Amino acid sequence: MAYVYADGVREDILRVVPPDGHIIGSIGCGKGATEAVLVGQGREVHGVDIAPEAIAVARERLTSARLIAPGDQRPFAPVSLDGLILADVLEHVPQAWDALRAYAQAVRPGGWVVISVPNHRSFFAAWQYTIRGDWPEERAGLFDATHIQFMTRRRLARWCQFAGLRVVAWANTWGPYGWNRNRWLRLLNLVTLGLLHEWLQYQIQIVCRRASDQEALPTLGQPSPEEAFRA
Repeated sequence: MAYVYADGVREDILRVVPPDGHIIGSIGCGKGATEAVLVGQGREVHGVDIAPEAIAVARERLTSARLIAPGDQRPFAPVSLDGLILADVLEHVPQAWDALRAYAQAVRPGGWVVISVPNHRSFFAAWQYTIRGDWPEERAGLFDATHIQFMTRRRLARWCQFAGLRVVAWANTWGPYGWNRNRWLRLLNLVTLGLLHEWLQYQIQIVCRRASDQEALPTLGQPSPEEAFRA
């Protein structure tokens, strides 16, 4: 099943992009609709993707956009970026922990990386594989048939530590693609004193900062994720 390239602006991604940084990269930029908003703000955005049809559109919207090979883990030169966007990319990548470590090298020390992945430890997913006993193959969303990684909050945090990235904020996503108006989920989170918080999140979205070059990259171990959340 081919991946579906949507052409809408991802407000959920834009709300977590830090205000600092002028030169920004986007791996898996698709048609560049979201990144085009940053260009409109006066920032320099360079996108890469593996789909020729998506890049053809992105070239008209971004500072630059180019096609890369599916296995290219270094699409940008080392320390050439102030920030990097990985919006629903890692779940499609083989050995994504190694890829993230390589991607992070393109960001200068102190620069940021914004990551969004589906939360496969959510009630949305658990309903399918525990109650219905199924895992559907859909064209987009949580059950996108092209996903090859099973993503959880703890797993992503471990990958970030391995990549030399410090998680500084976790964003709340109370529904598909940043649909944050589900009052019932917010109320349930409040009533349960936050104990079900992770299960109520549709996406896992984080903001990281790259460690300095003097800090040695760790082995793939078990981190303790920071508990800072964005509304």
